[in-house]
Amino acid sequence: MRVETHSAQDTQALAASLAPVLPAGTWIRLEGDLGAGKTTFTQGLGKALGIARAIKSPTYTIVKEYDLEGQAAPRLIHIDAYRLEEGGADTVDLASYRQQGDLVLVEWAQFIERELPTAYLDLALSYGQEVDDRVLTIQWVGGQEPEWLSQWSKEVSDHAR
Repeated sequence: MRVETHSAQDTQALAASLAPVLPAGTWIRLEGDLGAGKTTFTQGLGKALGIARAIKSPTYTIVKEYDLEGQAAPRLIHIDAYRLEEGGADTVDLASYRQQGDLVLVEWAQFIERELPTAYLDLALSYGQEVDDRVLTIQWVGGQEPEWLSQWSKEVSDHAR
């Protein structure tokens, strides 16, 4: 699926629309250049899940954990794997996030590719024609696309018309 947004608010609204359908344990691989909107997307999703505190890129801390109340998943985990390019993925307890059913968003996932689950949502953000435009390419990796994603994709497509 390919979606265009025209502002940071649009990107956050798209992410927010995903929040009600995301099952616990979903991993989202966020791809894109610096400033493409990976953290902006995470902010929109987090706010829709009830996270009141500011969500910032975990560039220097690598991982930020946000408790979720009243949601299927216990926490939203935001990982910036950029600093793991030279190794060190073993310093992040990725297996525990899978076991606990957390929602996990990973920026720069290519640096921990072998640690990703076998199935995840791949979300690539790129720049559009105007300065605030973004193009989001969204696809399921690893097996058949889940029903919740098919339904959400249809709703997003219908809304865009």
